[in-house]
Amino acid sequence: LLLLQLATVAAGKWLNGRPPGGLVNAPLHRLQSRADTLFPGQTLTNFSQKFDHFDPLDERRWNQRMYYNPIHANRELAGGQDIVFLMIGGEGRESARWTGDDNVMIMQYAKQFGATVFDLEHRFFGDSRPINDMKSSSLQYLTTEQAMADLAYFINVMNKEHGFLNPKWIPFGGSYPGALCAMFRSKYPELTAGAVCSSAPLVLSLDFYQYAGVIEYVLKSTPIQNKQNLGCDELVRQSFDTMQQLSLTADGRGTLNEKLRLDPPFDNTTTKPDITNFFSNLYTAHQGMIQYTYDGSSDKTKTYATASQLCRIYNQDQDMLDNVWDHLVWYNQYWNGVNITTFDNSYEEMIKEVSETDYDKLGDGGNEARGWMWLCCNEMGWLQTTDTDTIFGSTLPMNFFFDMCTDMFGYAMTAPLIRDNNKAAQAFYGGFYDFDATNLCMPNGKFDPWSSLGYYNADKARNIVPVVIEGAAHCSDMYPPYEGEPAGLPAARDQIRAFLYGIISTPPSTTTTVPTPTTTTSSSSALSVT
Repeated sequence: LLLLQLATVAAGKWLNGRPPGGLVNAPLHRLQSRADTLFPGQTLTNFSQKFDHFDPLDERRWNQRMYYNPIHANRELAGGQDIVFLMIGGEGRESARWTGDDNVMIMQYAKQFGATVFDLEHRFFGDSRPINDMKSSSLQYLTTEQAMADLAYFINVMNKEHGFLNPKWIPFGGSYPGALCAMFRSKYPELTAGAVCSSAPLVLSLDFYQYAGVIEYVLKSTPIQNKQNLGCDELVRQSFDTMQQLSLTADGRGTLNEKLRLDPPFDNTTTKPDITNFFSNLYTAHQGMIQYTYDGSSDKTKTYATASQLCRIYNQDQDMLDNVWDHLVWYNQYWNGVNITTFDNSYEEMIKEVSETDYDKLGDGGNEARGWMWLCCNEMGWLQTTDTDTIFGSTLPMNFFFDMCTDMFGYAMTAPLIRDNNKAAQAFYGGFYDFDATNLCMPNGKFDPWSSLGYYNADKARNIVPVVIEGAAHCSDMYPPYEGEPAGLPAARDQIRAFLYGIISTPPSTTTTVPTPTTTTSSSSALSVT
């Protein structure tokens, strides 16, 4: 979805449920400088990656950014074998913290089990650029199949480069990388022993209306008191009902201009897409307060960008539109770090910025937003409508997203193409009912809107272990523990540790390398320290 602040692409945007920085990395980036200060034992390098894994005649290469940290590697602790954890990069620049900060859970598990830790940045994000532009013709190489083939080739090369002894690779990922994590186990089972895939939306729903339903559930679960005896969810519903009615008339739109400081304001040239864009921006602010609520990634998600704060603001004894404005101010201050005086409201400007194809002009924020929307429009779906009976009303229809995809990527990106590509992806990966993999731990927080697309089919024979975490939100099990965290998190971490112990204590497979998906062979690429 669209962000409230549209001054520059580089400043970053929430877009279709994804905050600037990435679905799992966003909170961590705010705690770390762009200079990538390294942690003890950590190395930042470039890996020579294949350009197109599915064309045997294509010999092009590009530099894929990676982190490597063997500080906790201990074969004796690991039973005489090499345990290797791999953090899978997602739709944004990778953070050094995943392979360096002993407070994050992957590093705590590495210390416990004697694991080496790698982190491979996703193609087309951060500094990992197969092509130095983001034209639609270039983005044809931004697919989940290419990204997973990147992982497979990387593992094979690292096994040779480091001389790993009976290695057991265990991928980790959260959100979109969590889905990649599980899909990788399905498509390349010989390369890894198991995987921990957090907040993984394995159901590739084109129309992701369920997101709004989970927000409503979270707000219903957040207690408040008022004279009207209304729940928080009902206060939000009333506000959206009122704004939807006001949007239907010129006088009503004038009230919205005044109360919510719209920039540009609604006027006699306002179209229905302009009004839908307005509601998209409003919805984004609610996503930002709920998606990471009570996560341990930062003080922001522990205390400020939370469901309880949203409900406190909506429960103020004043005009409901004043409460909506106060919420927008609070959200922008504590999530985006800006003090707003107007509510940015230009669909045309947003499309213009995200349609840029030059990496340098896009900056990290624009690069991430454009790449993320390509993945959603071209393959994964996850387009977050309100096409169901929720507190947000029928404010965000599917056609809004079809038009957005076309406006961003050109007339070839049609609604039938979006639909057909998504159906093909669902068939390829299996979805909720036909997904086929073994040795998976799948944590999901019940307060996470993405959990509605999670996988919950426990299967002892295949060792698939869903972990449902009460009161926790997006990727909550991956962040550092803290006092006062959701009560279900300690037990969830114990379940993950038990799963890892079972994988690591099982005798290793004799197969540690499989062919990458080409018909040609190529030698290992030496790492180049930057």
